[in-house]
Amino acid sequence: MKLNLFTLPLLWLLSACGSGSGSEGEAKAQVVPDAKAPESVAASKNLAIPDNRSLDTYQILVIGNSHVQSIQKLLTLIFQNGLKEKEINIDKRVGAFLDVIVDKESLVELVEARPWTHIILQGQKYSQSQSVLYSTEATRTWIQRAKKKGATPILYPEHPQRGNLLEADYIHSLHVDIADEESSCIAPVGLSWNKVLTIEPDLDLYQADGNHATELGALLSALVLYQVISGQTADTLPYIAELPGTESEQALLGQIASQTVAEHVSCAF
Repeated sequence: MKLNLFTLPLLWLLSACGSGSGSEGEAKAQVVPDAKAPESVAASKNLAIPDNRSLDTYQILVIGNSHVQSIQKLLTLIFQNGLKEKEINIDKRVGAFLDVIVDKESLVELVEARPWTHIILQGQKYSQSQSVLYSTEATRTWIQRAKKKGATPILYPEHPQRGNLLEADYIHSLHVDIADEESSCIAPVGLSWNKVLTIEPDLDLYQADGNHATELGALLSALVLYQVISGQTADTLPYIAELPGTESEQALLGQIASQTVAEHVSCAF
């Protein structure tokens, strides 16, 4: 497999990574619009999701905050060992919520300039207390941009914070609602974490802050993305020594990733 890996510096620095900021103490959910309204998504036709699984070359763009920091490296190793016949080019932009960068000129130009086959989108704001409803307009705009380019959009609902498995269900349902309005693939990342943590609660998936993933936790997320991108099951991957985890741990993560994707329709092609 010919492999071209682009490693780029962080473009945006943002300390908060999972939820949106601001007061969430209201008993009734408060609606928070985007700070800067993107181009209208309401009047645009809901395009079908491009199915690029069978292409010989994958051009993958990952957009999100610090929760996707390790995804480029891990996906590269997975594809290098699992789909050696394909050419894989992975690029990423890391550090901000999707609404903050929706009109960032350099990023919009990047999306337009290259023949992306898959665009992974992480960074929809959400309320940890579920008392604030953040606008999803910017995320829907990113989905539209991907589809207009012929790329498969893949929403990435992040994993739950330590000790709050219900958060994964909430975040996933939020992204299901987005995809109901603007068709998109959804990678059931958080739901796969719930399964693993139920089976092996002591597995080292979290960093000390209880929010960000360790390399092993990020591997689970990457395995889910691998299956959604390629249509190939993660549980058939070989043990990859360069990846984190023991052989049994990698096998468990692959099995759970495959099971979770099978149970939740990721792409309505």
